[in-house]
Amino acid sequence: MQSLIGDPESQHSLSWMMGQKSILSNRFPEVHIVLVVLSAAGLVLDIPSLTQQIHFAYPKASVHFVTTNGKHLGSEGTDAPLEADLVIDLTGPHQRQSWFFAKKLRQRAKFVVGRDAGLFRKKIYDRVFNEKSELIEPSDPLIREREVQKKVLALAGVPWVPSGCATPDLAETIALELPPLKHAA
Repeated sequence: MQSLIGDPESQHSLSWMMGQKSILSNRFPEVHIVLVVLSAAGLVLDIPSLTQQIHFAYPKASVHFVTTNGKHLGSEGTDAPLEADLVIDLTGPHQRQSWFFAKKLRQRAKFVVGRDAGLFRKKIYDRVFNEKSELIEPSDPLIREREVQKKVLALAGVPWVPSGCATPDLAETIALELPPLKHAA
């Protein structure tokens, strides 16, 4: 993509903003309770950060977290609600779950988004991310998990707001590309 802006950080920001438009179209209507099933392979964001990301997408929603075996994570004495408007299942393939866990999640929610981790999830969930067809193959498993979780969140209409990205230092090249200064007479 050739742009009028020449520095890589601006081009990265522009391409990121264009990608966010498609994520906004994935939002579900009238979501008040969001239930997130965390992956056992790794957590891309900590729970407060993930809560904040979901609140950006669904400002009026309460967010609850459960593990792959259905145990609630959060403050003591509170349980995850029995019914939810949106379930985001980050559980990956080969992660331990109870039998028919995906079917139980479907019964609890109006909308369910998740990964294609087997047991007929393509038929059960509303939107499914298939990691095998999307050629995500970084060598580090945590980087792979991060990319897959970002894609699942995007299917749920939750944008990934990066905290910053390191770009090459362009101090020398930018100074060489600037037009010469005009001297006042």
